[in-house]
Formats: sequence, structure tokens, C-alpha cells
Amino acid sequence: MTRNGRLFVLAALALALAACGAKSESEQLADLRDGLTYTQYRRVSENGLPAALETYRFGAQFSDKAGIARSDLPELGPADLCIAHLLLAYGALGADKTTLALAETDIVEAQDCAAFDDLAAASLRSVAFQRLQWPQLAQAESERVWAAQGDGDFQKGPAGQMLALHLGLGYLAVSEKRWDRAQIHADALGQMLRAPWLGKIAGAGVAVQEGRPRDALISLKRLSADPSVPPELRKELTGFIAQVEAKGGDVDSFAFMPRLATSLAWDAVQAHGPEAMRAATRFADEQALKPVGESLQKGVGQASEAAGGWWRKLREAVSSSPAPEAPADGKAAPAG
Repeated sequence: MTRNGRLFVLAALALALAACGAKSESEQLADLRDGLTYTQYRRVSENGLPAALETYRFGAQFSDKAGIARSDLPELGPADLCIAHLLLAYGALGADKTTLALAETDIVEAQDCAAFDDLAAASLRSVAFQRLQWPQLAQAESERVWAAQGDGDFQKGPAGQMLALHLGLGYLAVSEKRWDRAQIHADALGQMLRAPWLGKIAGAGVAVQEGRPRDALISLKRLSADPSVPPELRKELTGFIAQVEAKGGDVDSFAFMPRLATSLAWDAVQAHGPEAMRAATRFADEQALKPVGESLQKGVGQASEAAGGWWRKLREAVSSSPAPEAPADGKAAPAG
């Protein structure tokens, strides 16, 4: 055999071995769940969170709640723990700690949590899988939400509630210019609607937040030429880019970025249940969810307070409240 022939055989063998050694997404996930970081964190969270929340409840009477007897503070039941684990998963995604987020969502699924909470965990898990570059697993988690929808009323069904959850919380994050949090919900919406460009819009917002306006502008220009983005949205992007460039292209030029992101997200989900979406944006606009951001910054203690209220309030808002009238232009009210 000639030298070139031997090299060809060796190269073919190397490629074959590499193909055999490549692990599927499911195998990589199994390895992650067997890993030390996942197993140790999950053990601590499962066993330690109930005690931590009870300690906070006990200590509340000695802090800013002086004068309130321990017996006056509400008991924290299994439902509160489910919500607290979801909050921790949400916070972990915001900090780009995907392994910890997966552990928290797995805890929710393993416990006797409400169906709404299980599907919310699946939605957050889809974001984690996307960030780990496991697209098939990510899509499978998103499809669980649609599979649970059935033929019932969209507004009261799981798909409508999950879209409302992410649009409502995403709308609030954008209005507060918290693009790191908005990224989570944009990614989740992108998975549910098979519109990955939604996450890229939020990514441009993150770049602005971090003082990288040039990177944001480059990203938006690419999106404006991306055929996977609907034509009317590309037109809207092009107009926004022209405004930014006319104002110099610096960070201040992106003052209308929240308005753009809200408008594009609204357009993307409107066909999937405008009544539920309007309920969500109204709820967010009233800022009833503000404790979420505060709890994620201040730790488990504040998370327990949020666990006592915000999740249930959102469930009620998207499943039972009458929808307000649509804005005249059919879009969400702009974030200021």
C-alpha cells in the first residue's frame, strides 16, 4: 500500500472512531446527571431547602418583621417548595448555571407539584438544554407543553399559560431593562414557537446592557437579513437599525430597544392566544411580579416570600381574569 493510501485508511479509521465515540444528547444528559456538580447540588437543594425556608420563617420575627409572632407567619407547604425550586431554577438560568437549573427543574418534576409547575419546569429545562446545545432535547421539552394543551380553551390551557408566563415575566424584565432575565423568557418563547430569533433579539439587549452597542447592532443587522424572521418583523428591525445609526450607534441610541423587543415578541405570539397574552402583559404592567427580581437578588429568604404569592397570582391572572381590550395597533403597550 502506498503512503497516501495508508494515510487515507488512517484518516477514515479516525473518522469512524470519532463517530462511534460521539455521544447522543440523551447520553450527554445522563452523564451530566451522574456528575458530581449535579448530584451534590441536587442532594443539598432537596434536603436543605425545606429547612432553610423554615429557618427564614422562624427568623422573620427577629428582623424586619419585628412584632410578628412566629405563629402568625404562614406555614410553608409542599406547593411553596415547588415554587421556590422553580424560582431557584429561574435564578440559576439568569446566572448561566445550567446544571443547577436542570437539578432544580428535575426536583420539581420528581415531587408532587401542580401540573402548571411541572410544565413551567419543562419550559425552563428547554432553555437549559438549548444553552447546552442539545436542540432535540430542548424541542422535546417544549413539545410537552403543547401535548398537554389538548383541544381545550387556549387561554386556560397549559400552552396559553406558559406563553403568558414567559411573555408576562419577559415583558416586565424588558420594561426594567433587565435583559439577562429577559433572555430566559425570549429563549423559552423561541423554543415554544420555533422562532429562535426571539432569543437573539434579547441577546442584543444583553449586549447593550453590558456596554457593547456595536455587537448589538451587528446582531440586529444579521437578524434583519435572516429569512427565518418574518418579513414584517425584518422591516421593523430595519427601521430600528436606521434610527440607532442616525443617533450615533452608542448605548444611548438604543433607548427604544425595550419598545422594539416587546413589539416583536407580541407579534410572534399573538396568533397563539391574544387573550391570554393581553392578560399577561396587563399583569406585568401593573408590576405585580416585582418581588421576583428582588427575591433572586436577596436569596432564599426573599424567595420564600415570593413563593407565597407571585406564582399563584400569575396562574390566576392568565387562567381566570377577563382579557382587557387589545391596544389599537394590536400590540403590547410599549415598555418605557
